[in-house]
Amino acid sequence: MAGKEVILSEEGLIKIVDEIEQPAGGGGGDGGGACTTQLHNGAFSDFKSKIRQLKENEIASSSLSVKLECAEVPQRLRSDVKDAEVYYEPQVMSFGPYHHGKPHLEDGETLKLKLAATYFLENHGSEDETYEKISRNIEVLRICYNPTSTEKYTNEELSVMLLMDGCALLQYILCVCLGDHAEYGIRYQDLSRIHRDALLLENQLPYQLLQDLMPTFFYDARKVIFLEFFGMTENSFLKELFFGIEEEGSFLRKMKSYCCRFLFRLLPLSIIEIINLNPNQKLESIENSMPCRHILDLYRQNFLGVERSCPLTHSKSTATVKRGLGSDGDVKDQVMASFRNVKELMAAGIRFEPSPTRYLRDISFSSSGITACLRLPPITIDSSTETLFLNLIAYEMSSNVPHDFISYLRFLDSLIDNADDVKELQAAGILQNNLDTHEQLADFFNTVSSNLESNFHAYKDVRVKIRKHMKSYYNSRPKIWMTQ
Repeated sequence: MAGKEVILSEEGLIKIVDEIEQPAGGGGGDGGGACTTQLHNGAFSDFKSKIRQLKENEIASSSLSVKLECAEVPQRLRSDVKDAEVYYEPQVMSFGPYHHGKPHLEDGETLKLKLAATYFLENHGSEDETYEKISRNIEVLRICYNPTSTEKYTNEELSVMLLMDGCALLQYILCVCLGDHAEYGIRYQDLSRIHRDALLLENQLPYQLLQDLMPTFFYDARKVIFLEFFGMTENSFLKELFFGIEEEGSFLRKMKSYCCRFLFRLLPLSIIEIINLNPNQKLESIENSMPCRHILDLYRQNFLGVERSCPLTHSKSTATVKRGLGSDGDVKDQVMASFRNVKELMAAGIRFEPSPTRYLRDISFSSSGITACLRLPPITIDSSTETLFLNLIAYEMSSNVPHDFISYLRFLDSLIDNADDVKELQAAGILQNNLDTHEQLADFFNTVSSNLESNFHAYKDVRVKIRKHMKSYYNSRPKIWMTQ
């Protein structure tokens, strides 16, 4: 085909195949038709068939790979996790259709009804108006879930389910923030179980549904309310605002509890906005960088913090980091290669310090030539952490968001080999280990993200800097002598 430019693309190749299939026109030359017929009956016909099959498979795959807003845990993860139901299924309350109606959650249905009733009572909302708002959008809400979980419900049944679940969840979040859970008969020991249920991947409600159900005061204060519910504030501003230092169970506290929910609705937005959280714990990522899908997504966004492409207040601009690193291909081996654990990095003159914020993306590295400092965000690990982490992993695996949380876990896994590494990070104020032993925490990080694909670009600048420092350190005898 000399003198004719050919662009080898799927559509172009299909087009060429289609043109070859057409009968030869004028000027085709004697014998050309016979040769083409022979070609179509042989290898090229098979080749053409494979191209068409590839195209059909890609179309089918793209339609199946549409990411659901409220997805289920990928089967691959369920198969890999022992006793998966312990980590992925609700213990007290179901939200949404995936676990609705399970016998062990009957008490939770009663509690949800009580919470939803209080929601309407305190917000002076009309059940009819709220139901109409949901039923008008029920087809949009339906496609947020796997069709196999919603096909057994009529539009009316699904609307009622989401109405009760959404109102109950919002009322529960508010009652937790204000500390009046006892009024609903919720025992203190059950709070952590319901909180756990609210952050399970298969127990999510579309965020748009929650926004539609939020009364004005809740919507205006949602940033503060959600951060308190997530436990991402140093102190509970709402409790201190309304209760002061009264002991729980005292008459004065009970009176304030009775009045505070109504008073809270009267707070002007200007007062709500000046609520001071930790100065470094602002909701910079909430609902800004990308649409929020559900509260687990909201939790993830604020757990990770600002994108690493944005300069952090205490570190140099990433633009200066990227210069001189070469293309992705040039540094991929350097970046992805596992570097040494905490103890060996310390032996090379690298000290560990807590980052100024708790954002998981807030990891930085600086070197003075002889010594260096790796800053990591402080984090607490307790018995509930594994369930939360596994559900955050499942969310990233089932959606099209970058695997940034998985990348954080892989980064820590590369630093922690054994209990000695955990001890050093705890001594540096980075890890707060509330598990039984340091060995248990080391095993946790070594296994929770094993065999998972991380985001290549996450912490690339940090990894490259560490690798360069290590190379420089071991190539310099004076540096080795000065750090010993």
